Amino acid sequence: MGWVSLDAYDEDRVSVISRKLAAAIDAATFGEGSWGEVPAILSEAFPGSWGGFANVSFPENRLNFLSLQNMEPAFMAAYAEHFAYVNPWNAYWGRIKGTTIAASEEVSPAQNFIKTEFYNDWLLPQNRAVAAAAMKLVGESGEVVNLLVHYPLSKSGVYDRAAVKVLAGIRGNLDRSLNLARLLRADLETAVAEAALVERSRCAAFIVDGDRCLREANRLAERLFASGHGVTVRHGRCHLADAAADARFAMALGKLSRGEPTPISRIGFRTAAGAWQVSLAALPIAQPPGRSRRALLPLRRMVLVLAVDLGSRASNAGSLEALGGGFGLTQSEIAFCKRLLLGETIAEAAEKLGITQGTARTRLKAIFQKTGTSRQAELMLLLVNMS
Repeated sequence: MGWVSLDAYDEDRVSVISRKLAAAIDAATFGEGSWGEVPAILSEAFPGSWGGFANVSFPENRLNFLSLQNMEPAFMAAYAEHFAYVNPWNAYWGRIKGTTIAASEEVSPAQNFIKTEFYNDWLLPQNRAVAAAAMKLVGESGEVVNLLVHYPLSKSGVYDRAAVKVLAGIRGNLDRSLNLARLLRADLETAVAEAALVERSRCAAFIVDGDRCLREANRLAERLFASGHGVTVRHGRCHLADAAADARFAMALGKLSRGEPTPISRIGFRTAAGAWQVSLAALPIAQPPGRSRRALLPLRRMVLVLAVDLGSRASNAGSLEALGGGFGLTQSEIAFCKRLLLGETIAEAAEKLGITQGTARTRLKAIFQKTGTSRQAELMLLLVNMS
């Protein structure tokens, strides 16, 4: 399998390349092939080039998917770790709002970037492949999908026109495939969100993504939103009623949705209507059977949020006595759990119970062991559901 290196790309040759790419796109869409095959075919079709396929979230500075073909591993790693985010062509693509196909030398020549590290340290060492043709497709939540082929500037006069024609020939296939992938992803994410709410019926529980977008909510959460107290929904996005707490909420959501560690697992705040506690936990991403771990549109991480009216919980804290029989907790450990449920910190709970903070931490470790939890956020979810 190989393309004959010719200096001319007639209609027949362009059509053959386009059909081969379309078949690879269709196969990858239904899990019968790899998305990496698409840029591999592009690279093979234009000798001396390398092909790339990427899904980039510019708002989050994150590569959701990357496949670089006919490139040395060291350059692939450097791109993923650094050069993807300093690519000077990002500015051009960022101005384009819809699907676009272009040759770089026509819209944003490489000559403009000869003083950048991207040009000198990454492009030039790769066979001087500083010219390119690419297609950009705009996705959801700031996602941008780019399919491109880079080649030496000396080939630009021949490759530009042919590569743009090839990309135009597969635009429909790629659009349809991405639309289908988005629908499948939305269905899977909805199923995950609904499953997470099934056993959270005793408190206001809802699912959001890293952009605060509300995905699912139980009835108590819907009532909370309607009341305008504690948590509100504006333009489909969730906000806490206190500005400082809302800023911490946004920070925690961003980190949890990116799979990054955060010390923020619960947020307490007061409003004119009372006192509130919000607990957050990232939902696991479970890929269904047959779905590639290297999906072009990977499932997005979502966050479970529990909102508790601490005023009403104070009157219900006595129901936690069941912890003694169910988990073997002592009365002092149950008392400690009640203080946590009321929104107190470990230090505050220790002071109210007349114990040292060291004793409080030892008590918390014992509670973790008995309840099968490992973090305070997990324990709070358990306590909320039992109260």
